[in-house]
Amino acid sequence: MACFPRLEELVVAVNSRSSFDEMLVYFERETAKDLEFAAGLRNLWVELLERTNERQLFITELEGLRPSIMSYKRLEFLRKVQKKNVLKLLELRKMIVETYVQVHKKIDYVSVMRTL
Repeated sequence: MACFPRLEELVVAVNSRSSFDEMLVYFERETAKDLEFAAGLRNLWVELLERTNERQLFITELEGLRPSIMSYKRLEFLRKVQKKNVLKLLELRKMIVETYVQVHKKIDYVSVMRTL
């Protein structure tokens, strides 16, 4: 089995040549990696949300200043950045939800397989 190092590693991990046991271990590992990935995405989302909220407060303060061409250009630039970050937040949130849905499907699959 030297040609299949991942399968060999699973055989060693489950101490069995049962492909059923190997697949369960594989899915459990994948699930753990997916959960870790989703947690990292969530941390990134929280950081981006904080930065976006802070920028919005700054934009609001700038809007209260006396208008000038320079302040208008700054506001225009910051609003574009803000809009892009809001879109990134939505995309990240969607990715997080999709990852958790995928994880729960794997958990359900493993649970069903264990009962067989």
